[in-house]
Amino acid sequence: METLFISREAKLKRRENTLAITVGGRTKPFPIEKIRHVVLLGESSLNTKLLTLCGKNGVRLSVFDYYGYFKGAFEPIEQNPSGRVKLEQAKLILDDEQRMAIAREIVRGAAHNMRGNQNLSPSLKEMMRMIYRIDSAKTSEELMGIEGNLHQIYYAAWKEIDERLDFLPRVRRPPNNPINCLISFINQLVYTVTRHETFKTHLEETLSFLHTPSTGRSSLSLDLSEPFKPILSHALIFKLVRKKMLNDNCFDQKEGVCLLTETGRRNVVEQFSIRLEEQYEGHTFREWLYREALNIERHLMGVAEYESFKKKV
Repeated sequence: METLFISREAKLKRRENTLAITVGGRTKPFPIEKIRHVVLLGESSLNTKLLTLCGKNGVRLSVFDYYGYFKGAFEPIEQNPSGRVKLEQAKLILDDEQRMAIAREIVRGAAHNMRGNQNLSPSLKEMMRMIYRIDSAKTSEELMGIEGNLHQIYYAAWKEIDERLDFLPRVRRPPNNPINCLISFINQLVYTVTRHETFKTHLEETLSFLHTPSTGRSSLSLDLSEPFKPILSHALIFKLVRKKMLNDNCFDQKEGVCLLTETGRRNVVEQFSIRLEEQYEGHTFREWLYREALNIERHLMGVAEYESFKKKV
């Protein structure tokens, strides 16, 4: 088990060399050597003994707030740091031409996978017109503008898949309806897992290519999660809605704010964890996330040119 999602109120303790998790009065042990990432989505309590065990065994703990947003993590000591990779990463980012080449490829991957979700949709022609503009973007601001326009066209076409997916406008903080709520929450899950997989490489998480590097966030993981959101987040939302896998008990709606209830979080996380481990061309989607980060590292070291993940349509 790579990642353990805990969506309910829980107590985490160290029991010798085992992680003991108590939920609803029942305690279950987990061998620490079989876990690499614990995601806390509900109220949880733990102590420094537990953190010491996690740090010793290279286990990350990611924390979400009440609104379903990632807020921080306990990070184990980097197992195999490489100053050379970080220097090459910084050098490339300071070169506008090389940085933009990677940024454009990230957006190409995201656009390709969005287009795959809209197969046979009338919006495809309009999306293709925007995709053709990616190569001509000279600045990050221009490229982010193209990506924003792509998302507007893409989201507007969701109602062609199912009328229950008609949710516009896109509202983020806080979301105002169930679809906006699902997009925000599952996108955060994708970002958190991407951050964990990127940590396995030698890359510096704050040095990004598409999103502007800033304080307090892993902007590289924001970059690398873009091609995977249509596959891991949006396609899952289509499934949840079309198969009626969520009901009114899964959402708490009041005064223009819509959040997932504990039941809703548990159901969504269960389906997300299944999706994450699905096989595609011999690898799970989790492994493809790691390979995406590794491809960036290989590009930096001159081993192979970076090509973003594009699922066959």
